[in-house]
Amino acid sequence: MVATLHPQLTLSLGIVSTSSFESYWSGSANANAVASLHSFCAGELPEQQFLLWGDSAVGKTHLLSAACQQLAGKGFQVAYLTGELASREGALVGIENADLLCLDDLHRLAHGGEEALFHCINRCRESGTRLLFASKLPKDELPISLPDLKTRLSWGVIFQLHALDDEELSDALNRLLSVRGLDVSDDVIDYILRRYPRNMNALSKLAEQLDQASMSEQRRITIPLVRSLTDKAQT
Repeated sequence: MVATLHPQLTLSLGIVSTSSFESYWSGSANANAVASLHSFCAGELPEQQFLLWGDSAVGKTHLLSAACQQLAGKGFQVAYLTGELASREGALVGIENADLLCLDDLHRLAHGGEEALFHCINRCRESGTRLLFASKLPKDELPISLPDLKTRLSWGVIFQLHALDDEELSDALNRLLSVRGLDVSDDVIDYILRRYPRNMNALSKLAEQLDQASMSEQRRITIPLVRSLTDKAQT
């Protein structure tokens, strides 16, 4: 049975900074995962639960935030928590009143929070609350000792997110810069990808820094400008 979301006041429990599905560069390997998540949020999938897993910096938090922002923008109640926060006593009480619960860093759920999450999932499924989880580890490797909780986390849709390859990273960086109106040469792109962390979090921050530096210093984006930002960060 597909759960129906009903417009209500927005419940915000630590939603992360604004992100969107459109600003997430999925690459070919993650295209199906993002499309399925988009459909899940729109209520177009016959599933009430969705789990994303993958290494750090593949965009799990970005996508959970995008889901929260999309539904909150339409007037739905959304709740965003981390595994650490969900482990605190009473943190999950009443969450089933939200339309969407996003639980990030599931691998950080403390042993003491397992039973609370187990009962929370049961209540959410009864109330029709959609459940969106993200974890650094696959479900079978999560450090969870409660068997019934492990079973419930295996329900629904599960996707692994993958890191972008070299060509996709180059395309993504070009897009991040072009949407800011920045014209950057291939040499600069190559320089950045050789010297900066090869993930979208780092590249997004760098694109924003380059945009600000280009405006404040009235300079084109060149290798010396990129290098100067690196030097400032290290001092």
